[in-house]
Order: sequence, then structure tokens, then C-alpha cells
Amino acid sequence: MDLPVFVCEVLDKLTSCGYEAYCVGGCVRDHLLGQCPDDYDVTTSALPEQIISVFRGYKLLTVGLKHGTVTIIIDGQPVEVTTFRCDGDYIDHRHPDKVSFTSRLEDDLSRRDLTINAMAYNPSRGIIDPFGGREDLNSGIIRCVGNPMKRFDEDGLRILRALRFASRFGFEIDKATSDAIHRQRYLLSYISAERINHELCGILTGECYRILQDYPDIICEIIPEMYACIGFEQRSKYHDKTVYGHIIATVAAAEPSVKFRLAMLLHDIGKPSCFFMKDGAGHFYGHADVSRDIAAKVLGRLRFGNKITDEVLFLIENHGIVINDDTRSIRRGLARYGEQGFLDLIKVHYYDTCGKAPEYFCEKELFDSIRKHTLEFLENEPPMSLSKLKINGSDVAALGFKGKAIGEALRFALSAVIDGVCKNEKDELISILTEKNR
Repeated sequence: MDLPVFVCEVLDKLTSCGYEAYCVGGCVRDHLLGQCPDDYDVTTSALPEQIISVFRGYKLLTVGLKHGTVTIIIDGQPVEVTTFRCDGDYIDHRHPDKVSFTSRLEDDLSRRDLTINAMAYNPSRGIIDPFGGREDLNSGIIRCVGNPMKRFDEDGLRILRALRFASRFGFEIDKATSDAIHRQRYLLSYISAERINHELCGILTGECYRILQDYPDIICEIIPEMYACIGFEQRSKYHDKTVYGHIIATVAAAEPSVKFRLAMLLHDIGKPSCFFMKDGAGHFYGHADVSRDIAAKVLGRLRFGNKITDEVLFLIENHGIVINDDTRSIRRGLARYGEQGFLDLIKVHYYDTCGKAPEYFCEKELFDSIRKHTLEFLENEPPMSLSKLKINGSDVAALGFKGKAIGEALRFALSAVIDGVCKNEKDELISILTEKNR
């Protein structure tokens, strides 16, 4: 491994003082995948007080000292250094009741969650891989270290971590690990909303289709409102998939951002409660509003922030609007939803069609054309809004409109300009409102 200078300094100081020291976990995994690690963790035979002694004179953070962790700051870069350790019993399915230190690297690696995260490295010994993590990386396999039932029983968060890594790297999950995930899904009830939030976002922003397809029980454990969508037939010529099948197809089609993938995951979650048959076909009138309300509860429960919540709810509420590739539709969309909002809704429209029956799927070229024409319109003609009308409330009141009718008249005038019925000129606007008020 081509280690940064500050990491080499940590390893060199520990080994020169007679201690074993290794890079461990994600940095080793990412290096073997040809990726640049985000951070570096070091594990060592040195006890916490010995780590502090070795790095006397350095800036140290000792908030993790009771678990054997000291963070060394070198040139502004943090390196977490942790003593080889063994964990006690996980009585709450989340945290060990005690931590004991050991002199064996293999003991430390054996307590880790997945084989691909249970490798160590130092320049003199190379890769230390007692559980076959390197082979699993080469084979594209996610596998627990040891007995997966035991691993998940210790910490239910590992269920979501396994799914997140499978999604991130596009890996398969080995059968024993997969079976344990399904059997131990109830352990997710022990996980905080904040941690579920983080792992769910990681799952969604990777290659998540197979995860959503193969583990609907896990998704429903996190979002119980999704249960109704599983196996729900839509009975519509536009749809050849169940509600859940449609949802996961749209998620996979969306760009891998939290905003768009969350929006598509929840955009039709209210469909089952809106379903009714008419003329031999299924209908879901009002499902966008119902889905928005359900999504608001889900996002609040999972502790999503106000900004992302507002963005996702906006997309869900408006995902069913009509968007055509013509100037009138573009004008109206920009006036009503704003520049960024309308451009986002163009994307959502495309993602939504990706989940429809093939004969009703709209090719991406259509939505690329709508976006191109929208950007051209924005460049040549600023979008209309009430504030840009050449008349105001006083002008409308002078025509005899009163109270709420003034606002309605202004909106009518704005629609007339957007639809090309008249120009945004005071005389023309007053003329059409005079005609309307007769």
C-alpha cells in the first residue's frame, strides 16, 4: 500500500518502540479495490497509555480512551489508533458490555463484521487476511466474519452495513449471511433512527436495485408503511409491475443522490390506500398527496433534516404533473414551480416512466429535449411570476375587483401571459380583465 506520510509516521513510531502496528479495516479494503481511502485506522499491540507515551508532544484526542482508542493529529490529519481488543457480550444487540485488550491481531480482526473489513496491513508483513476478505473482494461477495447469526445478534446495525456495502460495491451477499439477515431483521428495532438514516442513504445511493428487490422485508422493517406496497397489483395497462416493483424500478433509474432516490422510494407509497376499480381498471386518484403525507411521517421518524425533507416532499407532491415538450407547458411549469423545482420535476417524470410497462415508457431523449428547451427558454426569456406582471393589485381594484377576487384576477392575468393569450403589457392585461369582469 502506498501510505500517506502521516500514516507512515504513526506506524513507524509504534514499531520503533517495539509494538505491532497495522492499518486496518476500510483503508485496506479500499486500497485492494483500487480506491483512495477516505481515512486510515491503525490497530496496535500498544496499550492506550503506551500509545499516549509514544506520541507525547503530538496533538491527541482521547475521547475514545475507554475503548482503547487515541486519535493522533499529524499535519491536521487524524489517525485513530486502537489497541488490539476483544469485545464482551452484546447484551443490548448493539454495544459490548465491556472491552478487553489482547496481544493478538487475529483476536482483534475476528470481532469485526465482514471479511472485507477484517484485513490488516503493515509494510513489513503485507496484507494480513485470516478470514478470506481478499478472496471475497475478488469474487464480489459480502460475507460475515464467523457465524452470521452471532455477528448480527451482537449488533443489529451490521445487517444494514452488509446491505450498504453490497449496494456500494455491487456485490452479492453470500447465502448464510443473507439467510441470517432475513431471520434477524427484528434486531433493527434496537437501532437508533439516526444510524438507520445513515445506512439507508448509503444503500439507496449505490447499486441498490437488487438490495431493494431481494430484501423488501428489511425495507419494511425500516419503513412499515411500505408493507402495503409489496405484491399490490395495480391492474392498469400502464403498469406491468406491483406498486413495490414499480417503486424499486424508479429508484434504480434515478441519479444516485439522496434527494432523488428518497423521493422515488416514497413517491407511490400511498397508492394502496387510494386504489379503486373503475371501468375494469385500477386507479389511484389523489395518491401523490397521500404519499406526501406518509413520506412526511417517515422522514420525520428517521430524523431527516428540514432541507432534504422539504425537497423530497415537493417532488413527491408534484410527481404527477403534466409536462409536455412545448413552450406553453414549460412556461407554466417554471412559473408555478420555479427554475430548480421544474428542472427537478422533469427528472422525476423520467424516473417515474422507467417503472411503467414497456409500451408506456417514455425514452430519455424526450426528457432531455424538455430540459434543453427549458434551459433555452430560461436563457432567452425569464420565467413569469406575479411580481413581474405589468399590473398590480391597485390596478385590478380600479376595475371593480374586490377582496379575494383581486388575487384571482392577478393569477388569471399571469396564466394568460404564460399561455400566450396576451402580452405582459398593462393595456392588454387591463383589457382581458375588463372583459372577464363583465
